[in-house]
Amino acid sequence: MNKELVEILKLYSTGTHGELSSYLVGKSKDTLIGILVDLITMYINDKNSSTVREFITVTIAGYNHREKKIGYNGFKQDTFSGKTIKCEAKPKNVDTNSDKIYKLKGYGNLILTNY
Repeated sequence: MNKELVEILKLYSTGTHGELSSYLVGKSKDTLIGILVDLITMYINDKNSSTVREFITVTIAGYNHREKKIGYNGFKQDTFSGKTIKCEAKPKNVDTNSDKIYKLKGYGNLILTNY
């Protein structure tokens, strides 16, 4: 893991907002970009957390993401009936850090439900 990211995670978890802000302000744009890319890569490849993958799937499909973990993942209003259309996203996880070459194709399921 990126040593800068380690320090940021420690400061976020145990330090004050001021300490974290001071640490970040002193970093170059290229360093911050590298840290952000490493954080996104780590989070999106985490086999135990589907939040980002669900967010991406639901948002691209045109739904509003619902942040709660239990229940449906997204919703939108049907323009004709006014009813809320809910969806459950089940994106397939692909580990981009794996030695195996994968081609990302957006596999998974988006299940629509009307309640």
